[in-house]
Amino acid sequence: MRTLIIKALLLISSSVFSQQLEFSAVLADAQTKEIIPFATIQYGENKGVVTNDEGVFVLPEGTSAETKIKISSLGYEETEISVSALKDTLFIKPSSIALTEVFLSDKDLSGEEILERVLAKIDSNYNFELSKKRFFYRSSFFNNISRLDMEVEESTIPEIDQKFVNNALSQIPRYVDSYTEYLGDFYGNYEEQKIQPIKIANLYNPTNEEGVEELGERLEQIIKDNLGEDTYVKVKSGLLGVKMDSEEFLEDMEAAEPKEKTPEEKVKDSIKRYENITKGLQRRIGNNLNSMFWKEDLTLDVFEKSRKYEFDVAGYTQIGNDIAYVINFEPKRGADFKGKMFVSTEDFGLYRLDYENVKPLKKFKLFGVSNKEDVYSGKMIFAKNESGKYNPKYIERSAGNTFGVDRPLTLLVKKGSWIWNKRLKELDLEMDIIASNVSKSQWIIYDDESLSKDAYASLETNNNFDYKKFKKYNAEFWDGYNIMEPNEAIKSFSSLDESEETE
Repeated sequence: MRTLIIKALLLISSSVFSQQLEFSAVLADAQTKEIIPFATIQYGENKGVVTNDEGVFVLPEGTSAETKIKISSLGYEETEISVSALKDTLFIKPSSIALTEVFLSDKDLSGEEILERVLAKIDSNYNFELSKKRFFYRSSFFNNISRLDMEVEESTIPEIDQKFVNNALSQIPRYVDSYTEYLGDFYGNYEEQKIQPIKIANLYNPTNEEGVEELGERLEQIIKDNLGEDTYVKVKSGLLGVKMDSEEFLEDMEAAEPKEKTPEEKVKDSIKRYENITKGLQRRIGNNLNSMFWKEDLTLDVFEKSRKYEFDVAGYTQIGNDIAYVINFEPKRGADFKGKMFVSTEDFGLYRLDYENVKPLKKFKLFGVSNKEDVYSGKMIFAKNESGKYNPKYIERSAGNTFGVDRPLTLLVKKGSWIWNKRLKELDLEMDIIASNVSKSQWIIYDDESLSKDAYASLETNNNFDYKKFKKYNAEFWDGYNIMEPNEAIKSFSSLDESEETE
């Protein structure tokens, strides 16, 4: 169990003092002292933040000490205090629900019946109107090589033996992470959107772009560095002579250097890059909205194909002034997911859905190459607005795969810069690699304002936003802005590339 004392110390050590007052705290259970992630902290009408996965929340700079905040989380009593009363740790009490026999008899529904009512009331429960929302979006990427073995079977290159190969492999990082954080305004609804980025921080790790498929290329570069500038390397692998990673390391030793771009060309490139960043962000958010639980043809099929799942109404819990069913689900007929959902007993709105896969969604194996889509999990958390409609508050999704290679690898080395002087040498390796990668998205919505059709139609967005690349986490970049507090992994991020930061 991650203790409360450690979390409080981490919070204190990471606080940044500025001229404007900033309020932050760790949210915890008053009885167990465990942290409470993904709770809603409301500090105004349709304005609020969500605690991160370490239970930490930060209120916007300039928040008045007299502001009242309302804390709500599934299974806990709704709590309201003034900002001035905040300490390093904010404890809230678990709810105690006294359910009468009348209540039980009125609400004694099966899990399948509850799901049917959830879907029947989607249109009346959820907010499909146009609105403006301030949001923070974080994309995280993780690459992990759990096995990287290459055994020298035969080598006609005196410089390359098992010791050399082991040294080359040691230069390849086993674990690489990177993060991109976006702050912006969202305009629209579930069907149409316009996105206006405000600030974007890219915690950049160049080696994260080089997955297992590029291992051969990196090994070629290491060989070239050791054997000299006049070295050619070609990689072949497998029974069918498949070239796994590169057609040829160096196609033309005398190729001209890339032409230096003019200032005008650099400006055009910059404009294009910002346009692509905006389009990419809009696509990410659109994918989140198209993955709502009521949509059809989703990978998460618990609502669409409920007959394949077993549902257990495990009890009840409290959220604000409402009482919610707690429903567990697991596969019954070869389905892919298990999880938990919380559904209002009053209007059958779904407050929260947690899910994770129980088996690989897809598998492939052929000629020693394998791939498994073995990570697919997430959360959907909704909150009611002042008119009683449900809006998305926090959406999280992780997807990943494990890639394996167990097959021979041949490197053909050609030395000499002239065609008639080249001498063919060969290195035969037995390759055994297992690597995994996971992409994770977290989308938190802070504010919500209604938007008319005319206002939406006339709205024009632009690509004038602040974009920076960093090799280390830089908290100052977000000074004055409300974001989801980073966890310790992000705060301690450091790129494997030690060169200077770039914009």
